[in-house]
Amino acid sequence: MLIVATVALSSFTILKPIPRKAAPTGPPVTVTDDGPTYTLSNGYLTIKVNKRTGDLTSVKTPKTVTPNVELMGYVSGHHAGYWEQSPALAAREETKITIDPKDVNGDRGEVSVKGYSDGKSILGPNPTAAGQGGGLIADLEIRYTLERGAHGLYTYAIFTHQNTYPAGSVGESRFGFKLAGNVFDWLSIDEQRNDIMPTGKDWDEGEDLNMKEARRLTTGVHKGRAEHKYDYSAKQSKIPAFGWSSTKEKVGLYIINPSFEYLSSGPLHYELTGHLDDGDGGDPTLLNYWRGTHYGGSELNFGDNEEWHKVVGPMFIYVPTGNDPQALFTDAKKQAKAEQARWPYTWVKGVDYPLANERATVKGKMKLVDPQAPTTKFSTLLVGLSFPDQAPVPRQPRPQRTEAATPPVTQPTPPPPAPADTPKLLPNGKRANRGTYLPPRPAGGAARPAFAFQPQAVTWQNDAKHYEFWAEGAADGSFTIPNVRPGTYQLHAVAEGVLGAYDAVANVTITPGQKLDLGTIEWKPVHYGQQIFQIGTPNRSAKEFYKGDDHWHWGMYIEYAKYFPNDVNFTVGKSDPAKDWYIYHVPHDTDNKPDGRDQGRATPWTINFNMPASAATTGKATLRFGISGSGARSLGIAVNGKDVGPFTDIGGGGASMIRDGIEGTWVERDFKFDASLLKAGDNTIVLTVPAGGVASGICYDVIRLEVDKDGKL
Repeated sequence: MLIVATVALSSFTILKPIPRKAAPTGPPVTVTDDGPTYTLSNGYLTIKVNKRTGDLTSVKTPKTVTPNVELMGYVSGHHAGYWEQSPALAAREETKITIDPKDVNGDRGEVSVKGYSDGKSILGPNPTAAGQGGGLIADLEIRYTLERGAHGLYTYAIFTHQNTYPAGSVGESRFGFKLAGNVFDWLSIDEQRNDIMPTGKDWDEGEDLNMKEARRLTTGVHKGRAEHKYDYSAKQSKIPAFGWSSTKEKVGLYIINPSFEYLSSGPLHYELTGHLDDGDGGDPTLLNYWRGTHYGGSELNFGDNEEWHKVVGPMFIYVPTGNDPQALFTDAKKQAKAEQARWPYTWVKGVDYPLANERATVKGKMKLVDPQAPTTKFSTLLVGLSFPDQAPVPRQPRPQRTEAATPPVTQPTPPPPAPADTPKLLPNGKRANRGTYLPPRPAGGAARPAFAFQPQAVTWQNDAKHYEFWAEGAADGSFTIPNVRPGTYQLHAVAEGVLGAYDAVANVTITPGQKLDLGTIEWKPVHYGQQIFQIGTPNRSAKEFYKGDDHWHWGMYIEYAKYFPNDVNFTVGKSDPAKDWYIYHVPHDTDNKPDGRDQGRATPWTINFNMPASAATTGKATLRFGISGSGARSLGIAVNGKDVGPFTDIGGGGASMIRDGIEGTWVERDFKFDASLLKAGDNTIVLTVPAGGVASGICYDVIRLEVDKDGKL
């Protein structure tokens, strides 16, 4: 079986080349060493970089209404612009000007802040990133670049694990901003999330809900709304430009990914984007995750003496001025296309970053071979190259809940409780730091334990360690993927309407400058017999179900009980998935608490369907579940009144429901039962999520029933 290499275009679409502009005009770039900082300027932008931390501490332009107003925020969270990991505590640190404007006729300047691990963590004793247990045993270089005439700047980070270093990992990682709350008031993610935002003061005044990131607003333009940072999460491949703007200062600040090759988890990954910081004061926040840990997360571990490099970026920070938020956002999306056309950048030097002539172009054609498919044309096709999938890691069994042992009759008198610290209060009387989670220190004031994830095998859905290249294919299955880095890859394809994925058996090695035609590749989807019914469309999302087009609101798992007071009763062929099947199968809320800390009863969903007289009622039947997120430990299954469950091998992670999402790390789980339980004519299958917290359910992509009369599949 052949394998295809694909190239990641930044919007996963085939873009027509954009003619290169004439040489940039404007004042020459200058770089000044100020001692603790570097200052770069091109007449339009002036930026400052901290030479110890690598943080972007100041961004100003004279083109704002208030000339040179500070755009960086210094109220909440990690201030200003920053990479999640910092070289500030590295064993050795080096700062230098990597592109001196004097050497390039003033066309560009670039500075670098680099920390060397020397085999020890560069993050100190208390790393804060999720999944960063043991710290970061790797070198880290951060660069910022400014061009003549540019209305923005570039930043990129280079991670290096040398072949003399011990094993380690990179935890949650991103480039992010805390922006000035007195400047930025409008957030633009996509067409649906493009509006004026609450203020930091509104956030502080809000009433706490069931998680530290969510509050009910009691003041401001959105009074009464539940504000939740995950309501701005989006599929990264669909938002090549996103950011904040100002109705007052007529300025925007947008993150643009010219390519998605350096981001994690492939083209379907959902992540946080922008929101109000959940700390006191709620600065406007903008995040570009390259190792995402939400909606399924990602993996990045390296072994003893393993040599590893990754160049994250360059990404472009666009700072347009002079217009209202709508016009600025339109401009940013146009700029994203221009940056995509320039990728790979010719000016990146001295790091593992192949230029265009060192990259490959791969093309081919996917051919769907499926006798049960209504059409062999593709409506949506994504073809991608990733690091070859690793063998699955055995999953750790979930601990079983047990009843507490009967306590002894006599208990010693407990010591009196230690006096509680007087909580710090905000001026409004509410507790300070209630939005910032600080786990309690163990006795004696020892360091807090670092958050750790369960180990997973690396696949294209969770890989942050390597590069991935994806492109959209045409309806006939043909695809062309440019700019693939040399390396060894595995070909994958996913398509709307096709359950599962194409995963090539053989690997392909891509060489510099290669033009590779893989020819026609046959995709034969897996079946376990004749299809009897299907609810939903295989697309790794719940978007076609009720509220799938309007799910980015806190508490949609609570709303289920209001929309479906008698639970789902779905008749195949008559019911409408967009009206009669909810995005979340969750415990039916019985508490109705205003803050969402609700419990719910068990929730049965009934599927009514007809078995054709010609269909087999012997052998094995298979319920195939495509799952886009799950928090349920089990699922009850009854066929025509007979219990055949519980089904406990559900899988599917990412906390999609508690984070108001409908697309997490996708899994297929299959449940087999004796087909003799079925009969010609009318049948029912009842799926029951057990009682529990109202977000502990399942987000389905699709459910399909197939029957194999021989019972061999």
